[in-house]
Amino acid sequence: MRTTAVARGRMAEEAAGDYLLSRGWEVVARNHRTPVGEIDLICHDEATLVIVEVKARSGSFFGDALESIGPRKERRLRAAAAWWMAEGGRVTRDVRFDVIVVMLDDDGSLRTLAHLSDVLSPGR
Repeated sequence: MRTTAVARGRMAEEAAGDYLLSRGWEVVARNHRTPVGEIDLICHDEATLVIVEVKARSGSFFGDALESIGPRKERRLRAAAAWWMAEGGRVTRDVRFDVIVVMLDDDGSLRTLAHLSDVLSPGR
């Protein structure tokens, strides 16, 4: 049975969160909405705040996922992260933006997961 796009997105975000928890990360928030955009996962990797964009895919694994983070999406992610920090009075110098690409089978089961770190750093 095929799953809907919304259900696939939720399954991918759940798989990504589970993956990060298994690596010892703290998941601070999931699907946090701000007036300037939504953040899929907000995490701590030790002292670094990591904003994670989760991409559910069924094909063209890396290319489509990274290409989907264009200038407009980058601005929204950065603005949403700044909003989240400001609304909670959180101050940190170490912020990183990662992408987790989750490949799901037609029934929604996990096929593969790839974690791409620091995707918005200069030179990427």
